[in-house]
Amino acid sequence: MMAVTQGEASSTGAAWGRALYLRLIRIYAVAALAATGSGAAFFIFGLDFSAYQMKLVLGFIAPLAALPQMITDILLIGAHVRPVRVFFDALPEPEARPLAAGALARALNLPLYSAARVLFVHVPVFAAALTLLCLLANEHLGLGLAPWQFGLMYITILVFASGHAIYEYFAVEAAVRPSLGLIRAYVDEAARDELPRVRPLSTRKKLLFVFAFVACVPLAALGTTVMLKLDRLLELLGMHDVGKVIVPLQGWVLLVVVAGSIVALFLSTLISRDVASKAEGLVEAMRRVERGEVDAQLVVASTDEFAELYRGFNRMTRGLVERERLRDAFGRYVAPELAEEVMRHGVSMRGGVTRASVLFADIRGFTSLAERMPPVEVVSLLNGYFAAVSPPIRAEGGFINKFGGDSLLAVFGAPVPAEDHVARAVRAALGVRAALAELNARELAEGRVELRIGIGIHTGEMVAGSVGSPDRMEYTVIGDVVNVAARIQALNKDFGTDVLVSAAVFEQLGDIAPARPLPPVSVQGKTAPLEVYALEGAPPSLPPAA
Repeated sequence: MMAVTQGEASSTGAAWGRALYLRLIRIYAVAALAATGSGAAFFIFGLDFSAYQMKLVLGFIAPLAALPQMITDILLIGAHVRPVRVFFDALPEPEARPLAAGALARALNLPLYSAARVLFVHVPVFAAALTLLCLLANEHLGLGLAPWQFGLMYITILVFASGHAIYEYFAVEAAVRPSLGLIRAYVDEAARDELPRVRPLSTRKKLLFVFAFVACVPLAALGTTVMLKLDRLLELLGMHDVGKVIVPLQGWVLLVVVAGSIVALFLSTLISRDVASKAEGLVEAMRRVERGEVDAQLVVASTDEFAELYRGFNRMTRGLVERERLRDAFGRYVAPELAEEVMRHGVSMRGGVTRASVLFADIRGFTSLAERMPPVEVVSLLNGYFAAVSPPIRAEGGFINKFGGDSLLAVFGAPVPAEDHVARAVRAALGVRAALAELNARELAEGRVELRIGIGIHTGEMVAGSVGSPDRMEYTVIGDVVNVAARIQALNKDFGTDVLVSAAVFEQLGDIAPARPLPPVSVQGKTAPLEVYALEGAPPSLPPAA
């Protein structure tokens, strides 16, 4: 069965559901025929039955006893697979989406349900029907089955039914695997790995069951049948006092069976524990990575397939560490929003026109201040300033496009769109004003100079995108709005203010903060005078620079 793609689902959903159901029926039929054929061969060549008994049991009683078991199995297979078929019948979405979680849980449970059906329904129904028919044949057809022969039949059924159950488990698991991808696509991402009603079956339990079947069940069956046949043989030979022979032999066979089963279980437990512990170690390491511990490593302590798996996991986590280191370094030199966008979608040279707001901030009198300070102190001062004023900008969703010495340019509404970009820019300016007041209070308390800044805000259409060469690019905003914001910022020195906004910003200001109009002023590059407004509110405006 080929993997199902979502695009094919609309036209083939019902067909896929029907195909899955028919494949489960075929798996059951193949397993049942194999188990029946093997049991019949064992019945003919390995058990002490007369020709009449074998002919009547194999030719009439066993096929008749299989009918109720076959009907029950087919009905149960249909019931077990029904949630998956209902999901496929409902494709395409949206009708299928509410059914997807239940269908996925059932698909994951189908292998276990199949094995349980064989062991707890198939075997009891067949054994009950066979027993009833054999008792009727004993009474009316002279079948003559003795109690020990019933015991041999039950042992045969148990041995080959166990193999039947194991085969169905793994065959059904392979049959449903191609459908899981499509069903998962319709399950909400948050619920995919936490499905209710999924019955887990650990690798350790699987291995123990298989090993027990391979070693213990045949050993016990062999010991029992040998003793029954030996007892029967001694009776046929006319030995009336068989106790002296059979009792010691029974003790020896019992010892061999019990000791062999114990050894087999012990060895199978060691093997299953080894495999399970390695798998559990990998699962735990993956959980650590999921919790953010990307440096998790596994100790390669074997030479089997898990060794290569562990080495692959270690290579993966080393790559994740490098990726996180790159992301951290990238995020320190590039805005987190842009870094995440590049990590997710790659680099693009394309730009576009967008409507956004620009906040331009500059330290007043910084040149003369820097001339009086050592370079190390200048860098420390700038780092402290930018560390103080950046959080209010980021809190409002602002993208700090660049730090230009003592200035910064922040954009609101790009690269992440925001309809209220004007309000965000104004609130960010108020936050910067408050943060600077706190910074200056600490600086003055420690005997250092205070900083005074000017902020200009303008809004409108601009070009936003990556510019540069293919090997070195920068995300930026370009246009008259940016230039005007820089001109407005410079006017703070003339008016003795700290935050000025354009008329376009003032029109959308609302009740965020009071603003007073200032006389129109001519600036370089603009023919018409600019109308600007001083943003008021606590803390009060800084005095003009000397």
